[in-house]
Amino acid sequence: MTKLEFSTWDILNWPHKGVPVEGELQTKVYQDHMEEWVYAEEQGFDAVWLTEHHFTDYNLLPSPNIMLAALTQKTNKIKIGNMINALNFNDPWRLAEEFAMLDVLSNGRLLIGLGRSADILEYDKYGMPMSEGRPRFQEGLNLIKKAFTEDVVNFDGEFYRMLGGSLVPRPLQKPYPTIYTTVLSPESFSWAAKEGLPISSIFLPTITMAEKFKFYMSECEKFGREPDPKNFLVCRHVYVADSKEQAIEDAKEPMLDFLRLFRSHAVPAKQEQLATFPENFKYFTQFYAPFFGGALTYESFIESGMLIVGDPESVVDQIQSQQQEIGLSHLMCGMSFGNLSHDKVMNSMKLFGEKVMPNFK
Repeated sequence: MTKLEFSTWDILNWPHKGVPVEGELQTKVYQDHMEEWVYAEEQGFDAVWLTEHHFTDYNLLPSPNIMLAALTQKTNKIKIGNMINALNFNDPWRLAEEFAMLDVLSNGRLLIGLGRSADILEYDKYGMPMSEGRPRFQEGLNLIKKAFTEDVVNFDGEFYRMLGGSLVPRPLQKPYPTIYTTVLSPESFSWAAKEGLPISSIFLPTITMAEKFKFYMSECEKFGREPDPKNFLVCRHVYVADSKEQAIEDAKEPMLDFLRLFRSHAVPAKQEQLATFPENFKYFTQFYAPFFGGALTYESFIESGMLIVGDPESVVDQIQSQQQEIGLSHLMCGMSFGNLSHDKVMNSMKLFGEKVMPNFK
């Protein structure tokens, strides 16, 4: 089998349906996930990625960088990253400062993931027009790169300004840690290839992911970039149990809980709202469409390859199949989702680390 890199990513869903997010139970949830991230290093994962979302029990990481800072002190070799910081909701200079601190604290292990939020309700609550998401992201990225590469930065953009600022401290990695971006729309794939940015993508069936992989590689060639499969990270939910039947049974309610959380947080309440999206958000009318009319089911998540589930042997087969069809060389594994218990997450990670990953090393 061709070698693969494996990382784990975590949206950190609130696992206690119907229970308010408050009190000491929050501390226990954070502690459980921290234990899982540390365990990822023990099991041989190459990286841990944490996400950013706001206002909801869909994600308890409004500031993933705080958790990454804590994780730097509990790990020694695993790479750490945010996938993503929603750049359009943040001050880019402040993020550059945090990235530099995280790179120093981790002794040069930081990976940077940036993007614009795709969650419509976040735009509503921030009072930000959806049309500003992409230009804010692209302008903010330019400012972050200047912070890393220029001694004194003067910047006068449409959304951000900096008058003679200098970045202190400086990241250990030169000129700066690798910057990834999340992509879904064809325009984003093309733009990332032009900018030379490695990418990650999620919630796409295997057949669609294969088409996007080929498109990104061809766009890299078109813009004079080296088409490296390692620059295309595929995100999948993953669950492993001792038997295939047990795994499929165990994962069903947590996967449906995850989809419920995502549906209530990110997707417009009515399908008619999709027609009001601005031009640079038009792709998401396709992305959100399956959430209306009952087309998205647990079984369809498995059949499409978006959930990899089974005993170790069948999980190896599923990964190998996607590896061959897509061309992937780095799989991002969502090991914790919905209300899946901490004990089951840990056991799944153990089986994955001991019986799945060695087949691809």
